[in-house]
Amino acid sequence: MRVTIDKPSFHNRSLSVPAPPTPPPEALGLNLPGFDTFKANFDLPLTPVTPPPEYKEHPFSHNDRVLDLSPIVDPNDQPLVAVIGVGYVGTHLVESFSAHYNVLGFDVSEKRISEIREELPSDRIRFTTSKTDLHEATHFLISVPTLLKADKSIETSYLQSAIATVAQHARPGSTVVIESSVAVGMTRSLLGPIATAHGFYAGMSPERVDPGRIEPPCHAIPKIVSGLDDEIPGSLASVMRLYNQVFDRLVPVSRTEVAEMMKLYENCQRMMCIAFANEMADACIPHGIDPYEVAAAAASKPFGYMPYTPSLGVGGHCIPVNPYYLLSNSAFPLLEAAAEKMAARPAAIARRAIDSLTRDAKAGAASALVRPRVLVVGVGFKAGQSVLSNSPGVDLVKAFVRSGEVDVMRVNRRRNNHRQPQQIRPRRQIILTQDLSIRRVDPEDKR
Repeated sequence: MRVTIDKPSFHNRSLSVPAPPTPPPEALGLNLPGFDTFKANFDLPLTPVTPPPEYKEHPFSHNDRVLDLSPIVDPNDQPLVAVIGVGYVGTHLVESFSAHYNVLGFDVSEKRISEIREELPSDRIRFTTSKTDLHEATHFLISVPTLLKADKSIETSYLQSAIATVAQHARPGSTVVIESSVAVGMTRSLLGPIATAHGFYAGMSPERVDPGRIEPPCHAIPKIVSGLDDEIPGSLASVMRLYNQVFDRLVPVSRTEVAEMMKLYENCQRMMCIAFANEMADACIPHGIDPYEVAAAAASKPFGYMPYTPSLGVGGHCIPVNPYYLLSNSAFPLLEAAAEKMAARPAAIARRAIDSLTRDAKAGAASALVRPRVLVVGVGFKAGQSVLSNSPGVDLVKAFVRSGEVDVMRVNRRRNNHRQPQQIRPRRQIILTQDLSIRRVDPEDKR
């Protein structure tokens, strides 16, 4: 089914999606095949905000049962939407859905819950760390991190823990949607058996939040929705009934795998375009050409061209890691090569800068006695952002420090994190005495 639902911009929304049938009684049993995989203790890596590092275990067994299975959630019940994980993506979900529904924000981090209570005060929002509160919810949106391990394999512990928590505390007839970015097939393999066993509707709707972007607002970004209808009939309709009130346009797709692939494809395409812009910039050097002039001239074409400018690389929670989600079960030779080049670029830029400074220093005996000084301006993962997750700016600073050949400082107007190396916020007088200043340029900077 390929349908798009367009609604007027003044948000006069009506329920045009039929209610799905109530799950049959046989779908409400508690026989949980395959759940032994959740009995393992998870050794979770550090991750910003949610979940916290102290959340190391989530034992689950066939004996873990919901104490009260009634009443079954009815499609006509007033929704109470539980957002599982209220980090960056979860916060946006809470904001968007609370404009139309009562929302329960759940997180295992007491610190994060305290912070977000101050950020989002509202009579329609309640935050909790108590799993038993989830029994009240009718719909569950899972927005926990899916990270990479050291070997570039996918860390699914947070996602599995979140699904297990929902399975223990949600009522039959509930709707469970994964918003986190996952590998193709992961919604079906992780959520499908649990949804079937418990009588949940199940779907996948990948988030499209862009940090730092104000326009368009979240509700105006077309929302991809999917359901496991071949396993739990009525899933897509249930997801659409909920999301129809929140987003201006829904784009249903036929399977959860389509939604998963779509999210990874659009993010990885962006990374490959940035990688190609960087490659063009490197090719300009021996020709004495300004790559930014080339990019600006190319952007004058009104069709068939996407404007990107050379940059240090990509960062954040999604774009640097999404290639490895695709590579986990498919062959993408071009993507793999681009990902490797992007990961190595900060160190390559540092080496290029050090070699240039060394050549300049050798040109004069007096200056050769002074260690070169480098200032890195802007270390957030993208322009206007203070977030340091997978930031190529941080990698650049670290590469300079590891070299031991230069004195390096960094300045970032939006961040003061003393855990990062040489994070001095210099005065103007100090800036003017640097031998080299490097400014982060956003890959989509049109200047």
